[in-house]
Amino acid sequence: MKASTPIFKILSVAILVAVVLYFGVQLRNYLSDPLTTTLVYSAAAEDTVAANGYLIREEETFSSSAATLSHEQTEGAKVGIGQTIAVAYNNSAALDTVAQIRSLELRLQQLQFALESYLDPDAALKLDGTIREELLTVRRSVSGGDYADVADELSELKAGVMKRDYTYTDKESIEADIARAQRQIESNQATLSAVENIRAPRSGTYSAVCDGYETVLTPDKLAELTAAKLESVEPAESDANVGKLIYGDRWYYAAAISEEDAALLAKRSQVTLRFAKGLQFDLTMNIKSIGEAENGKCLLVLYSDKYLSQTTTLRHQAAELILRRYEGLRLPSNALRVNEEGIPGVYCVVGVTARFKPVEVVYQGDGYVLVKAADGTEGTAVLRIGDEVIATSGELHDGKVVG
Repeated sequence: MKASTPIFKILSVAILVAVVLYFGVQLRNYLSDPLTTTLVYSAAAEDTVAANGYLIREEETFSSSAATLSHEQTEGAKVGIGQTIAVAYNNSAALDTVAQIRSLELRLQQLQFALESYLDPDAALKLDGTIREELLTVRRSVSGGDYADVADELSELKAGVMKRDYTYTDKESIEADIARAQRQIESNQATLSAVENIRAPRSGTYSAVCDGYETVLTPDKLAELTAAKLESVEPAESDANVGKLIYGDRWYYAAAISEEDAALLAKRSQVTLRFAKGLQFDLTMNIKSIGEAENGKCLLVLYSDKYLSQTTTLRHQAAELILRRYEGLRLPSNALRVNEEGIPGVYCVVGVTARFKPVEVVYQGDGYVLVKAADGTEGTAVLRIGDEVIATSGELHDGKVVG
């Protein structure tokens, strides 16, 4: 046993040396040929121009010296000629009576629906669908930060829920409640004495927001407006307390942009506009004019005949003009390589080997690219979402063992 002891010692040292050499080789390979990967995912990019401007519309404001006003229209509502915009009263107590009448009228509608549901068995099912849609509408508005119409949307949702609740009441009780509500409405109306009904002189779109720009920025003044004048514009004093009417369907967006950005838009007739806030979707707008350069700035005027009722509360707005949109598979720029045949592409980890997949660059970003599979590629050579692309490595070739 003593004679064999040196042999075991030599074997132990040899094994230790082999292990050290193995890990040393692995460390050297890693330091000289580090390999990192990333997963492919779809993405989009855009060429944009920044703008900061004003919405311009044909508007007329209304005011009243009455002690109390009851607004009869909601924001963005279409108003016909002669239709009441607001009712003026001589005391503040009248507003409480008006509120009671509106509450009773809402209850009356709910009761009448409940009565109709006895005659139409599908009415309750239709209402359930309406309630679901109203819930989704409120959710979209709140999650998107668009709170302008939330109060009205919640009111409609509440009305729908209360209508549904009344469908479980017997017919005789509903009829008695209808008669009672009608009597209460008539009684409250008899106590009201309106000083003035403020009516629409023309048909238009109602807005309660008056900011003083209604007489300063008008379509008639666009011809004389310049980039410098727009940047120094100030609102006029206004005593409008009733609201305003916006006439027609056309509205404008005017902004001072750089001379270089104006050149990018010179040959276009339309551009996609995205407001920074207040509107949750992009608009396609027509280019009305691009003014002459003045101290490096040009006046850009866009117009649209759509979405007026959704933009009544907007005036001074930052925006992006979207010139072009790109879609593709996003990769870090350093993942792009050229194979032995001079074809651009990327290497993907497939099993334990590197496989080359040809690509075409769609968009070059800051440290990344959007690509698509090169034309003519088929089967496993096509780059797809979820592929594991080698981002950094030393020398690579198709079939190299990397696992």
